[in-house]
Amino acid sequence: MKNTVTFILTATWILFSRAYDAYCTHNLTPDLSKESNPLVSVLGMNWTPLLVTIGILTLYSIFCYFLVVFKPISLIPSKKGYSFSHFVAYLYLGKKESWPAIFYKFPKDIQRFNHYFGLMMSKFLVYAGIVSTVMWLLINKTEWYKKVHSAAVIYSILIIGCIIITYFWNKKLYKAYLINSNNEL
Repeated sequence: MKNTVTFILTATWILFSRAYDAYCTHNLTPDLSKESNPLVSVLGMNWTPLLVTIGILTLYSIFCYFLVVFKPISLIPSKKGYSFSHFVAYLYLGKKESWPAIFYKFPKDIQRFNHYFGLMMSKFLVYAGIVSTVMWLLINKTEWYKKVHSAAVIYSILIIGCIIITYFWNKKLYKAYLINSNNEL
């Protein structure tokens, strides 16, 4: 029951916050001329491809989160002795590598990719939803924030926050891995 409630609340927040972001964006810039999303500012997307792309990625993230919650698999190595760097790479790749490998390699197992993606993207989208909702509330309800708002600050908050989330999630799992490894001695 707890898993069901957690999944429903998380998925609902992700969908609500993404929809609220799109709604507020449309109200501020119906022609997307003020939009700083790289899909628009770099790739030149208009509303239809933008919403389709974000919609597909969001639904895929929720599907992967569903797998994490209701069909979990262990991403943690069964062998002892992994360094933190090797542990981080193993979570994603399923084999012993140094952590920078996560930036240029993909797991060979789609199930591992889906579970890792579901774990991380659900956390990122919840966080991004909080940041974007607070941002839009400040834009819509205050005058002072409009003067200090910038895309660079928002993207910095998002990127730094996601790095922190990733680090602490990896650290938490690594500590559990070390405790389990020591208990097996």
